[in-house]
This record gives sequence, C-alpha cells and structure tokens, in this order.
Amino acid sequence: MTNNRLVLVFAVAIVAVLVAVPLFGSIYVVFLANMLLMYAVLAVGLDILLGRAGQFAFAHTAFFGIGVYTTALINNHTGLPFVLTIPAGAAVAALVGVIIALPATRLRHLYLGLATFAFAEVAHWVFNNWESVTGGANGLRFQPQNTGFGTITNDLQAYPFVVVIAAFMIWITRNLERSQLGRRMEAIKESEAAAHASGISVTRTKAVAFTISAAYAGVAGGMYTLFQSYVHPDVLGFDTLVLILSMIVIGGLGTLPGVLIGVVLLGLMPEAMRGLKVMQELLYGVILIAFLMFMPRGVWGFFGPLIFSRSERKPAEDKP
Repeated sequence: MTNNRLVLVFAVAIVAVLVAVPLFGSIYVVFLANMLLMYAVLAVGLDILLGRAGQFAFAHTAFFGIGVYTTALINNHTGLPFVLTIPAGAAVAALVGVIIALPATRLRHLYLGLATFAFAEVAHWVFNNWESVTGGANGLRFQPQNTGFGTITNDLQAYPFVVVIAAFMIWITRNLERSQLGRRMEAIKESEAAAHASGISVTRTKAVAFTISAAYAGVAGGMYTLFQSYVHPDVLGFDTLVLILSMIVIGGLGTLPGVLIGVVLLGLMPEAMRGLKVMQELLYGVILIAFLMFMPRGVWGFFGPLIFSRSERKPAEDKP
C-alpha cells in the first residue's frame, strides 16, 4: 500500500468515526467528541508556535480565554450568529497576540517562556477579578449560540458545527505546512542564525506564527461556547496549558497526525481510568513518564516511520 493510499485509509476511518459518534454514541460520548475536537484546534494552534516555529511560548490559555469571553459576550449582547461571533473572538485573540508578540519574540528560549507564562498568569488574574465583564470567580454564563436559523441547545446540535470548524482549521494547518511561511518557520526552528543568513525576516516570521497560534486559540474558545453554557477561570489556567502541551509532546511535536493522536490519547485517558479513583492521578503520571522515556519523539515519531517505511517496502517485496 502506497503512502497516499495509506493516508486515504486513515482519512476514511476518521470520517467513519465522526459520522458514527452521533448515530451510535450517547449524549455524553457526543460531548466528549466536541471536547476532543476543540482540544484538537487548541493543540494544533500551540504546535504551530512550539513545534513548527520552535518558540517556547506558553500564553496559549490566555488567548483561549480571550476567545471564549469575546465570543460569549458578543453573543450575549447582540445575538449574532456564531459565524460572526467566533471569527470576532479569533480576531481579538490574534490582535492581542500581535501586541504581545512584538516585544516577546525578541526574547529566546527560557526568557520567552517565562515572559509568555507571566502574561498567561496576568490574563488568568484578569479573568478571575474583572467581575463586570468576565463574571470574576463566579464565572460567566452565556446564551446558546445562534446559527442564523435557530439556537444550539445541546451537544448533539453543536456537534456538526464543531466538526466542520475543526476540519476547516486542520485543513488550513495542512496548507500552512506546505506554504512558504511554513518552510520559513521550520527554518527558524532549525537555526535562527541560518534562517537570517538565508534572507528570512526572523522577527516578523515569529510574530506571524505567534499571531496565527493566538487566532487558533481564539477559534477554540469560540468552539467552546457552541456546546457549553458556562465558563469558569479555572478552565483557563495552568492545568489546561499542561494538558495541551502534553498532548503535542506525547503525540509528536511538529507533526499534525501526532498532535491529533495526542489529543485522542490524553483526552480519553482520564475516561479510561475513571474507575481507579485514588490511583488515577498516579497512573496517569506514570503513563506520561513512560511515553517520554520510551517515545521521546512522540507516538507518531515512533510509529509513523515504521508504518510508512513498511508500506513503501511492500510493493518491492511482492515482485518475483
């Protein structure tokens, strides 16, 4: 089986699963699917900055929160369709991303990580204390999103819209990989000095990557409002950042299939261990450590080359 046919088989299998979820799954299964699709967009956005541009920035949950609150507040006050409110949330997140990127991208490695993490903590403080806008520590309730033909009142109604948005964002990511911008980001990841010597504007490219990543987080925040009716600042804190970061590292940093695999594995792992009670967190930590020890390049980095190299050898082996 050639690589193209193998990719086609994987794509068909994914589509089959997505179609089967609302047909055969319970409402809770549909809710989990919505969460995983939202996490997929959130994780892919962080991977663009961390895995492709090589920038150790950790402000992703801040932009996610900006997307949630902006989309929800516009919806609460105007009742506009989500096809307008979600892009608005993404645009505000991207705008803040530009403002933060201009000074932050002049920093490197640990200093960039500390600066962006500090911004995430400041944003979390704002979410917790700006009661007139975010609801503060009590959280914010928001109205059901408007489709233009009615409102979304449950997970099943939200599911097709969440699937379409996630598929669209993944398609954009796939095109970004093949674009000139994607190649510039990869060059910067390998060596900023070499990229600069090749005529690449390092600062501008990093700022663009930062902005795109923030926009993805804003879209994910908008997706959250499609199937949820309440947000609390705790959802936008350090735990979520660690979860998203773990997804892309364990799945395979800088690889789209790896990120999606990581989202599914870590998104479903707590569900699989739900009955373990006290031992759940311990076992969860042991599994993460095992992944990092035995698959340092992630699940896709370990299995991907094996799958594709085998598919390439088969035609030659079948010849007499």
